[in-house]
Amino acid sequence: MEELTEDRSAEITLDIVALGGLEEIGLNCTALIYGGDILVIDAGLMFPGTKLPGVDLVVPDFSFLKENADRVLGLILTHGHEDHVGALAYFLKDIPTTVYGTALTLAMSLGRLYEYQVKVPETVAIEPRQTIRLGPFEVQFIGVNHSVVAGVALAVTTPLGVIVHTGDFKVDPSAPPGEKTDLFTFASYGERGVLALLSDSTNSDVPGHSISEVEVGQALAELFREARGRVILACFASSLTRIRQVALAAKQANRKLLFDGRSMTNSVALGREMGYLDLYDSDMVDIEEAMGLPGERLVVVATGSQGEPLSALARMASGEHKFITVNEWDTIIFSARIIPGNEIAIMTLSNLFHAIGATVVDSRYHTVHASGHGQVEELKLMLGLTKPKYLIPIHGEPKHVLRHAALAQETGLERSQVKILKNGQRLSFFGDGTCRLGRTVVTGRMLVDGNRLGQADDPVIRNRLSLAEMGLVYVILVLNPEDLTLAAPPRINIHALHYEDEPDLVLEASEIALRTLGEWRDELGDPLYPNVPALIDNVKRNVRRLFKQSIKRKPLIFTEVIFVGAGDGDF
Repeated sequence: MEELTEDRSAEITLDIVALGGLEEIGLNCTALIYGGDILVIDAGLMFPGTKLPGVDLVVPDFSFLKENADRVLGLILTHGHEDHVGALAYFLKDIPTTVYGTALTLAMSLGRLYEYQVKVPETVAIEPRQTIRLGPFEVQFIGVNHSVVAGVALAVTTPLGVIVHTGDFKVDPSAPPGEKTDLFTFASYGERGVLALLSDSTNSDVPGHSISEVEVGQALAELFREARGRVILACFASSLTRIRQVALAAKQANRKLLFDGRSMTNSVALGREMGYLDLYDSDMVDIEEAMGLPGERLVVVATGSQGEPLSALARMASGEHKFITVNEWDTIIFSARIIPGNEIAIMTLSNLFHAIGATVVDSRYHTVHASGHGQVEELKLMLGLTKPKYLIPIHGEPKHVLRHAALAQETGLERSQVKILKNGQRLSFFGDGTCRLGRTVVTGRMLVDGNRLGQADDPVIRNRLSLAEMGLVYVILVLNPEDLTLAAPPRINIHALHYEDEPDLVLEASEIALRTLGEWRDELGDPLYPNVPALIDNVKRNVRRLFKQSIKRKPLIFTEVIFVGAGDGDF
């Protein structure tokens, strides 16, 4: 960052701080701060990987915005994907504010608020090229092409300059009218002068141009014609552009459409209602009609492209679907990118279908998916159109952000003009166009576990991981309160551990617990006030040492001490 030695603490700065999206795929949330006002862009989530067992969702830590809720002028949603709108309920619980977005984005985002019993806020539906004023921020919405329709980028004019936030975008010349990326408006801001460009980095390491949805449609049409029986295709329910291509390919192959999965049927109904899907009732069948059709006349469009365990596709793979039983004549198509962390779940489904004998198709060998994110040449084009003084790569893991920074330097930007930030770091711009890092803000990841929110270092999660990786040993000691002697032999329960080759392991653990009890009792200064926590800690440590030495495992040790009255020793 540029070194500024003079005291500029009295100046009003324009600050940019991300609460998520700079060190991961997902959790996208960025705040623009000028004076006493805050404008927030997106409130996204991230799906938990295998290292977070039992966790439903991961959302940003909104503590900074919660503490400054009275300063938040509004929340702008760039598009309807979960990594940009999925944390909306958790945001609005503590930060009630007006929400802005296109009509489709609002419709896709607000429906889930009822599930979380969150009051629906005031909303404002906007359209591309529309301009609104929020305090010191003048925001123009710029239409962009993405894998979900009705997405927008933002050009935010502030007293210190223009900030362009691309949202998620690609440049697809074959996109329908009204769904192309508005290159003209981006270029117009480039001519006026852009202080900073916040640009999508997801595909910064993929050379060339992204492929068009039209190419996906052509590949699907060929697969539908060649398939011997049913086609079962999984994609994101929000990908109306993909569903549009599936519908066209199905019509060309004289196949009917069955939509399966709640989010899929809801998304299709919304797309039809708002005019983004030209589907007639005659194009579709319900489940009863589908069961009466020959396999070569049917395409099932299902949820589950990421291996979600309760999805329609997962139930088909495990043989638990109420109506559809997959057979060797079926063709299964995974028509979606793999979100990092979902690789194992998707491969598991694929293997289940292979074992049945079905034909499995994915994007490694067929053009059945087109990314909604611009690749290297599109990112360079965005830089060339907007001509920013500074680039702030956003939306990506460190490798994506750093690669985007390298691309910017290849286009002519100096290293000092590219600002690599981490979540929570505040970049402050001054009136003369210079910038430097300011005070960091509280940020992080919150874990949604049922109806509770926990920290990433939650001991419950650590215990779950230990259980999954190392197993559990339960040690129960029942003591007489009068003399602290055993009222019954120690109970040793071992779970999720192989100890068949160590037949005396339970006996040894019991003897160690007895010995530890005796040592603890000998050291007590006053038996009327026994230090039970010390006994529990000593038993845990000694029993864990036994398992480490004997079977090379460090299981989670739970120790319980129970006091009983005279004559109550049996349990």
